[in-house]
Formats: sequence, structure tokens, C-alpha cells
Amino acid sequence: MLRGPLLFGALALVVLLLQTAVIPQLTPGHATPDLLLIMCVYLGLRQHSVGGAIGAFALGYLQDAFSYRIAGLNAFAMCLVFTVVYLTSRRLWVDNALSKIVLVFFAAVLKTTAVLALVAVFISSEGVWATLVRYLAVDAVFAALMSPPMFAILSRTHLLASDEGE
Repeated sequence: MLRGPLLFGALALVVLLLQTAVIPQLTPGHATPDLLLIMCVYLGLRQHSVGGAIGAFALGYLQDAFSYRIAGLNAFAMCLVFTVVYLTSRRLWVDNALSKIVLVFFAAVLKTTAVLALVAVFISSEGVWATLVRYLAVDAVFAALMSPPMFAILSRTHLLASDEGE
């Protein structure tokens, strides 16, 4: 019963390490896909429960703890993304690879916009919107391109966890 959350948590730590330390060194301009966001989208599509919402919050807080100076921005944005993806998956058919890629793209746009809007409102709006325009498209496209292999890995861990219950 605990195998699924433990696998997901271990994968989240590996993804965080890749996202913060490895991938920025390998990509031009230090652009990195938000792999934790892809995990959050996966939770919104597959875990329609309180556990999924807690997982989304934990992913955002984990990202805040290791990447940003302001705690809570990513936690809020991940909860927002989880809620939007959950509501979208209840209304629309989001089960093929193309629809998941498009959903990850729009989730990246939503997350980046939400974080920068909070920064503009509560801290400073100087240069925020120029940053939005500069990074939004690149990060969203990069995250969308990385979503198929991430969803394959997450589906595999989901299958491993469900094998334990049988």
C-alpha cells in the first residue's frame, strides 16, 4: 500500500536532482524543463483524491525548498495546476499522447504566469513581465517535449505499485 507513494517520492527526488543540477549544465542557456510540473500533471490526471492534492503540494514545496528563495510560490502554483488538470480531465478526454503534451504545455504556461503574477503583486513588478515573455515559451515547449518519456516512467511506477496490491 505504501509502495506507490514511496516510489513516487523517490522518483520526485531523482527528478529534482536532474532538474536543478544535471539538465541545466547540459542545455544551452541553462533552460530546463519543469519535470516536477510533469509529475504534478500526472497526479492531476491519475490521482483524483486528497492524496493527489497533497502530492502536488509536496512537489511544489520540494521545488521551493531547493530552487527558490520564496517559500510557497511553487507550492501554490502546483496546487493550482493540479486543480486545473483534475477539472480538465473530468470534462475532456485526455488519454492520448498529444493531448497530454498540450496539457503539459498549458500547465507550464499557467504555472509560470501564476508564479510571476504573485511575484509582481507581492514583491516587485519590475522586469517580471519581460521575464515572462522571455522564458515562458521556451520552458513550456521544453516541458511539453519531455512529457512523453516522463509519463512513460510514471506509468511504469504506477504499474509497479499496482502489482503489489494484486
